[in-house]
Amino acid sequence: MNCGDIAWWSEKSKMEPTESDVVEISPDKRYIRYNEILGRGAFKNVYKGFDEIDGIEVAWNQVSIDDVLQSPEHLERLYSEVHLLRTLKHENIIRSYASWVDDENKTSNLSCQ
Repeated sequence: MNCGDIAWWSEKSKMEPTESDVVEISPDKRYIRYNEILGRGAFKNVYKGFDEIDGIEVAWNQVSIDDVLQSPEHLERLYSEVHLLRTLKHENIIRSYASWVDDENKTSNLSCQ
């Protein structure tokens, strides 16, 4: 499952999220994550997020490292997806913005269109 596998939300929601709706912030403070789940995969959840610099909504993909480490195939699949999304540049392919590992929460995170 990649970023394009989720059902996308409308351009403008009826109620804009407030600062109190923010549940997580990226290490560089650029991306914020809301507790609104957009989709779920085999070992990842996709949340609504926001890019504070560009002022756009993003998909915040979050994978539990403990879940991925259960199988070498899962780890390879995660690595391949992140690497592929970072290298592909095409108007018809979802754009990956950033990825990072949160050691404290044991998650791998990817923000994309």
